[in-house]
Amino acid sequence: MRCFIALGLEEGPASSLAPWLESTRERFKELAVIPPGNLHLTLAFLGDLGLEAVEAAGAAVVEAAKERRGWTLRWSGAGVFPTPSRPRVLWLGVDGGDALVDAHRALIVALAASRLPVEERPYRPHLTLARVRRLGLSPERRNEVVTHLGTLPAVEPSRVVSLVLYQSRLGGGPAVHIPLVTAPLATP
Repeated sequence: MRCFIALGLEEGPASSLAPWLESTRERFKELAVIPPGNLHLTLAFLGDLGLEAVEAAGAAVVEAAKERRGWTLRWSGAGVFPTPSRPRVLWLGVDGGDALVDAHRALIVALAASRLPVEERPYRPHLTLARVRRLGLSPERRNEVVTHLGTLPAVEPSRVVSLVLYQSRLGGGPAVHIPLVTAPLATP
């Protein structure tokens, strides 16, 4: 089962971003635009897990959420990975403050204690908006895409209310994200 762990948001950015995502999908066929309902801020990608590992991941999510309070995320500027001259992913930045760093660290500790896979690279929180399809972008289209990011609307802050273990089903269109374990955070 392909799994990842993300933040559960009370007021997510989907409603603010939906018109921009739709116009991006229509204008740039070279991009695989994320459907508004699939927008999520990943804390950890786990990959394919067996049933026992999924249960351990659920327990790690609950452990990481324990005695943790919800907090507010502020959405910041947009960008591309890896570079504007070779864009592969379009993203919206996030400022989650110390609370986001602490939640990520607690989750990584809980996953490692359960002998689950943990990414080695530094955590770079972001909201993926679109990915460049295999055929890539011509230099002209690349410049248009990077310029188009400047039209991204302002997004109101979002309240983090839980940590969620998701199953991600691929094939035949956009991925389907199924929540498996939701661990609520305490209200402030």
